[in-house]
Amino acid sequence: MGYRSERMVKAVVFDLFETLVTQSGTAVPRAGALGGALGLDAIAYRKEWKRLRPLALRGELTFADALTRVGTTLRVAIAAEGVQHACDERIRANAMVFEKADSELVALTRDLCARGVRLATISNCMAEDVAGWPGCAFAPHFQSSVFSFVAGALKPDPQIYLDATERLGVKPEETLYIGDGGDDELAGAQRAGLGAAQATWFVSRAVSPGVPVLANRQDVMRLVCG
Repeated sequence: MGYRSERMVKAVVFDLFETLVTQSGTAVPRAGALGGALGLDAIAYRKEWKRLRPLALRGELTFADALTRVGTTLRVAIAAEGVQHACDERIRANAMVFEKADSELVALTRDLCARGVRLATISNCMAEDVAGWPGCAFAPHFQSSVFSFVAGALKPDPQIYLDATERLGVKPEETLYIGDGGDDELAGAQRAGLGAAQATWFVSRAVSPGVPVLANRQDVMRLVCG
């Protein structure tokens, strides 16, 4: 299959997890599975966490505050050290995710940057998830990062994509969004006026209709640079 962009691409916005980096192979603590470790009923905890998760991802609550609030709702006082341990473990595990960044993908972003393509990354995440971003191998090639807990918006809300294009100083129609397809992110990018392409090198999802499928670094370079 040949890949060619139908628009002039001045910028690429990458999804972060399972597009630039993968949590596969790293034991990242799942927030929804922390009930037992915090001394809570696992099912009741999971239900309450599901309700509070969007607030944490939008930065309306910190991860620590969200965990504490779950305990309050369930009428169980969670020890502060338990909450801190959960936060520390999430930071530690995700730092390992950034440390094992794929060299081919790092080279891809370096090459795009060298060609004058402006780069940003977007993620639905909490602060603990991306504490390792500034020091990772990708960061020097990127002009911007838009994280939901700072932006106050989640994919697929068009606003988070438009925040990225505004920070990069480009128009949405000059921008390509690349992601694995979770969170309805590709359709969200298109609704915001960006082009979209599906990355399949880490995650195999159902192919999004009308969206180019990218299997490797070479596919990205062909699509973006011709």
